[in-house]
Amino acid sequence: MPDSLFLPGWGAPAALYAPGLPPSWGVLEPRLFGTGSFAEHRNWLLRKLDGLGEPVVLGGHSMGGALAIAAAAARPQRVRGLVLVSPAGLPLLKPIRSSARDLCRQAAGRSYPVRSAAVALRAALVRPRLALRLARDVRALDLSEEMRRVRETGIAASVLGCSTDTLVTPGHARRVATLLGASYRELPDVGGHMWMLGAWSRFERELAAAMPR
Repeated sequence: MPDSLFLPGWGAPAALYAPGLPPSWGVLEPRLFGTGSFAEHRNWLLRKLDGLGEPVVLGGHSMGGALAIAAAAARPQRVRGLVLVSPAGLPLLKPIRSSARDLCRQAAGRSYPVRSAAVALRAALVRPRLALRLARDVRALDLSEEMRRVRETGIAASVLGCSTDTLVTPGHARRVATLLGASYRELPDVGGHMWMLGAWSRFERELAAAMPR
């Protein structure tokens, strides 16, 4: 088992991020919309962590970042570091419909890989109520108390924000970093919330640079 594990964002299959993960990283992937509850996703992750032999670094994008935070707060002995890319975890203001339109534009413009888009769309069409419930759960999250708990444990954390992200805004990402006591790096105009699409080499470099020392 790799000692660093990455958690995808809402609706994203693990394969989407594979081109940009450093060689030493693996992926933990919940069943897409197998449940509509963030709490159930967190419990799934805790079971995974409990089954590992050694503490790991958890990375995550968007919802995956929020899951990593929740898991670190509940199982600090199982997590030795956090690398969070535009993490959810505080209330999001962008309407779900606007986010859905952005995703459709990315898919239509071929910036979102066709196969990954098809997997996500198929899962959402099969379980639309669960997909919507999970989106609403993530949008309303307030993990500020969990973040303070993680900070108190001394778990090293890094947060990457993006200046053009309109979902997990720079202000949101900076607030997460402050609550965690994390280092923070804001990427300039590189493509919004899904900036890593088409910039996988940079994504890999940024993850590697953000690793706890």
